[in-house]
Amino acid sequence: MPDERIDRLLSTRLLGGSGAAVPLVSSRSDAVVDSLARSIESGELGPGDSLSVTALAHRLDVAAATVRSALIALDAMHLVEHRPNRASVVVTPTSAWFVAVAAECSGLSIAAADLGIVAATDAEIESFTVRADEVAALWAEEGQDQVVGAEGLWDLLHMLAEFSRNPYLTDLHASKRTALVFGIRSLSRSRNPAMLRSAVDALVTAARERDRHEAVDIVRDLFIFVIDGVTEL
Repeated sequence: MPDERIDRLLSTRLLGGSGAAVPLVSSRSDAVVDSLARSIESGELGPGDSLSVTALAHRLDVAAATVRSALIALDAMHLVEHRPNRASVVVTPTSAWFVAVAAECSGLSIAAADLGIVAATDAEIESFTVRADEVAALWAEEGQDQVVGAEGLWDLLHMLAEFSRNPYLTDLHASKRTALVFGIRSLSRSRNPAMLRSAVDALVTAARERDRHEAVDIVRDLFIFVIDGVTEL
């Protein structure tokens, strides 16, 4: 990985330089995970980029063991490919990789819809409706940035995970965001914005009516649509 990329990680991610919020982390390893994951999601680090333990440890001023721990975590997040006796690299998304990532995300989002619709307060349903209007606007017309739209859809589903009051579900759901967005950025074809706006509207109706079964069906169909944007199953 070129040195200037690591320099950007140091100045704008790990140490909270200009243009980036300082992440809330519990350890130096968590900070490195957060830094690298954000850079992969944003495109600062691309598929196949080398992640040298020595270079990262030097530039980020952390121990090599800290970097290795972070890379193990990123491997579990499907963002890094471990290569024995060689530097790890940012994963190169493939259709098969994306199907596996989306399947994990789908299961968690379905659980979020099932539990969150029931547990949400009336005020939370209203906040969900407001956010849904904003997300639908991201898909207002052809030619919109579909990665931004996908991020909006994921954030909307994550609200349901938060409404569930299940911290384990919420944390697991949050951890899948980067890989899903990375895959969509790398692989997805243009999608029909009208269909996605319709799905958002239907999800709002299900939330307002507290219809958990309908919400689950909508989320399941939404992920099938997303996967179909990458590969024909």
